[in-house]
Amino acid sequence: MIQMADLFYTTNQFSFNWKIQSYILNRRVSSSQPKVRVLFYISGNNWYDQSPEGTMDKLPCIMVFAFWQTQEVRGSCRLQGNLGLCVAELEPLSSWFSPTGETFNQEKPVDPADGTPVELYYMVRSTLNGGCVNEEATKRGRTEQYEFDETPVTPMRRIGSVHLHQIPPSEGQQAELRLGDGVVIQVSSKPIKKRDVVTFYVSVSPGSTVDAFTLR
Repeated sequence: MIQMADLFYTTNQFSFNWKIQSYILNRRVSSSQPKVRVLFYISGNNWYDQSPEGTMDKLPCIMVFAFWQTQEVRGSCRLQGNLGLCVAELEPLSSWFSPTGETFNQEKPVDPADGTPVELYYMVRSTLNGGCVNEEATKRGRTEQYEFDETPVTPMRRIGSVHLHQIPPSEGQQAELRLGDGVVIQVSSKPIKKRDVVTFYVSVSPGSTVDAFTLR
């Protein structure tokens, strides 16, 4: 699912109708790799070529929220580079992967085979008065309201949902291979048998300066 949001309404530096798009990189999240990753990037015709000087220093911060029942965790990243993109990461609480079966405002219990559904939302925050959200704030596993002072933000918008799955330790072991400074490939460390279906996870490390790469 791709979501779009009005972007640079807070400053006249951006005279074109550019938007932010979001894309969930992993809709199925296992307890062995408890990270939710969402890609954000700027869309618009030749936005970088048409940007006034100094625009790259004013790209906004993206704040991501994951909600399960009354609990919340957060993550953030700042759009950057010629492509105007970033990947936000957040880590669900361990209790979300193995709920007790109690439901909150639900007509029927969640089937464990379907995993725990978690809703994702985001807001865009101007960085004109400072950097991105303090990293400590992204690690709090409870509902709190951000204090934005007078920093402009967009309304909260829904991204979509992911499902959390509890994986037994024997099945959740992963081997990790790093390619250069930015690309990470993950695969199960269990022996692979003929006709097995194997999933490889390819991701870009947070803070990496890699704009694009070719995987062969």
